[in-house]
Amino acid sequence: GIHLSKLIQAKARLFTRNVKEQGATFEYVVFVNKEEKRCVCVFQAGHLLEGAPGHVHGGAIATIIDTVTGTLAGFLSGPIMTANLSIDYR
Repeated sequence: GIHLSKLIQAKARLFTRNVKEQGATFEYVVFVNKEEKRCVCVFQAGHLLEGAPGHVHGGAIATIIDTVTGTLAGFLSGPIMTANLSIDYR
């Protein structure tokens, strides 16, 4: 029932490392406007996402881009999955 579902979710882990420190990794919120088919994401990278000193790691940037575009596409058309994501950094 509901209790068992909450118990299973509470013990589920998506990643092999569990970071308990608030704000150390991904902190974001996505606002979706279905009528305008647009979204805005406010994202703050924690210190564990640092690549070169003072810069966010490129993999973290790619992850948030994939998350935000997937969120919008999912709201507009239903369940989706990224088939290919290619990013060139400078």
